[in-house]
Amino acid sequence: MATYVFCCPDCAEFELLLPMSELVPVLECPQCGLESRRVYTAPALTGTHRATDRARNAAEASAESPSVVRSLPPGAGIGNGQRWSPFTGAAPRTAGQRGSAQGSGPYQPLPRP
Repeated sequence: MATYVFCCPDCAEFELLLPMSELVPVLECPQCGLESRRVYTAPALTGTHRATDRARNAAEASAESPSVVRSLPPGAGIGNGQRWSPFTGAAPRTAGQRGSAQGSGPYQPLPRP
């Protein structure tokens, strides 16, 4: 099925979705019944991926009234719960492993004068 544009001399242009086998160069206008001729336009040859179409449609739908997200979408990874640090690596250290409150952290405490 293809979309064809026709121009009525009294009304305006209108579009029809027709199979290529049923296309004729002249049709009746659906509003006034006058003879309308086909307008030749450039074909729509480019297409987009389904994911792009879904993202664009979701953005257009949420432009006026954004949807509220209350949970993570299915399949979204939450992670394994461990935090990575350049000083301790992937394994978290307990308070006892970090040292006293004065010297806590990855650096040695400064010497006192």
